[in-house]
Amino acid sequence: MGRELQKKKNRSSINKVTRRKQNIRKRPNITGSKLVADSWDKTQTLSQNYARLGLTHRLKNATGGKELHPSKVKEAATPQSGTLGQQEARITRGEDGSILKVEYSKKLVYDSLGGDDEVEVDTSPALETETDLIRALKHRATLEVKKERVQSDRESDWAQRLVEKHGDDYQAMFWDKELNIRQQSVGDIKRRIKKWQSSQKA
Repeated sequence: MGRELQKKKNRSSINKVTRRKQNIRKRPNITGSKLVADSWDKTQTLSQNYARLGLTHRLKNATGGKELHPSKVKEAATPQSGTLGQQEARITRGEDGSILKVEYSKKLVYDSLGGDDEVEVDTSPALETETDLIRALKHRATLEVKKERVQSDRESDWAQRLVEKHGDDYQAMFWDKELNIRQQSVGDIKRRIKKWQSSQKA
């Protein structure tokens, strides 16, 4: 009996679930920009590709998944020098714990509320991470022209019937169950009718 069931399973068109298929790692398929797709390296991870191309997939710092290079680990282990880095400050305290002196970094960047304070911004070339890809993407963005949506004949006919029936009363258009079957909001109806009116003038 068991042998017959085994033969039936082997003949079945339903694939067996194996661990081998579950362990296949899916690679991202780049479908957005052709420039990014052409310069994408499939052997690297998503974070590595983004770092190489000068892009970012997080607005804040990454929470994990980044491997430190051995040279960087040694640098992090070495004690810091007496100079302050960007956005750093040093507090000197007395024996009782009271604050005696606060030293601020010369590269401190802050938002001015009054607008009269001078803000020192560090514009060193080390902060510039603009790659060739980013420059090409910016250039393409300047060339693209925004296409405006053109009203179809059916939509313009609908707007015309609404105006003929209700005039400028958009609230009545909103409550009209016969013409406003899609339950368009008052603002949406107003936008569509203004667009229709401007096309009629043109």
